Amino acid sequence: MDSKVAELLLGFNALTPAQRNEFTLVVNRYIEGDLITKDRIVRESRRDFGITKVDLGPTAQVCRYCGK
Repeated sequence: MDSKVAELLLGFNALTPAQRNEFTLVVNRYIEGDLITKDRIVRESRRDFGITKVDLGPTAQVCRYCGK
């Protein structure tokens, strides 16, 4: 099994039954949809749901908090 498929299945198993139903409905709409519908679903999935993104990569600037 591909690692991305395995990761997706683990995430699916962590969902509540209601979330699983919603996921299944969205995936089916995506599979059966036209290009506009697919694009809309992808854009909706990329919405910011209050998830904080942290980039720990190097930067050319000095950190304003620690000075490093």
